[in-house]
Formats: sequence, structure tokens, C-alpha cells
Amino acid sequence: MNMWAWLQAHDSGEIMATSIHAELTPTLDSASEDTPLYPHKSGHGRLAQYMVDVASRSRDIIVSIIACLGAMSMGFSLGYSSPALEDKHLMKMLNTHHRRSWFGSLLTIGAMVGGPVGAVLVSRLGRKTTLILCNVPLAVGWFLIIYATNVVLLYTGRY
Repeated sequence: MNMWAWLQAHDSGEIMATSIHAELTPTLDSASEDTPLYPHKSGHGRLAQYMVDVASRSRDIIVSIIACLGAMSMGFSLGYSSPALEDKHLMKMLNTHHRRSWFGSLLTIGAMVGGPVGAVLVSRLGRKTTLILCNVPLAVGWFLIIYATNVVLLYTGRY
């Protein structure tokens, strides 16, 4: 029976509200408002319960910050090429417009390759392990850029 036919069959608002309420399954939040979300355990004082709540929230905050570091590092990497091209040491290696263009573009080419590779790794290793493993090429790339002595190392670190 569709909703419109059901509404026409129950023309009284009170009957309709009672029918709808009776058809709904009870949920966890349908308990009385006096029931605390985290019930107080006997044997523990209020201070101990407060400390547990603070520790739980702190852990959530720390995990959220760590989860955002991936996006921050990508932003740092994307924004790095513009001010880096003003560096005298890099300008000696990236002495042509063509080389500077490649230095700025290689990150996005690496990202196109990294997406499908990441998808395969997530399906085989799981999300957490893949996120941890993604930091290895990121760190190696930054070290290659920092200690580069030629254009090939710069390009490899940027890729």
C-alpha cells in the first residue's frame, strides 16, 4: 500500500499518529530522557568517570588531527613548488622553463598513479595499514628533494 492510499484510509490525525507510532520499532534513543548516555558504573567516583570521558574525547581529538595530516601534507606538497622555484639552489638545477614546469607537474602525475595503487592496497591490506604505508613514499620524496644534487633526484622526489 502506498503512502497516499494509507493517508486517505486514516483520515483522523490522532488515529494516524497512533498507527505510525505503533509501526515504528523502538530505538536506543527512545529511552526516557533521564537515562544517561553513559550510565554511571557503581564503584567508580565521579572524578574517575570524568577522567574516562576526558581521555575518550582526547583520543578522538588526537585521532582526528592525525587523520587530517594526510590532507595537510598533500596541501604542503601542492603549494611547495611555487616558493621553491625562487630558491637559488633549485634554480641552478631547474634552469629552464621546461624543467620548472615538470617540477611543478610531476606531483599530479604521481597522484594519478597513486590513486589506483592505493585502491588495490586498501583492498588487500586494509585502510589503516595503507594510510601508514603512504607515509613512506611521502617521506622518501621529501628527503630526495631536500638532499637533491641533480634534476633526476628532484623529479623523483616530486613524483
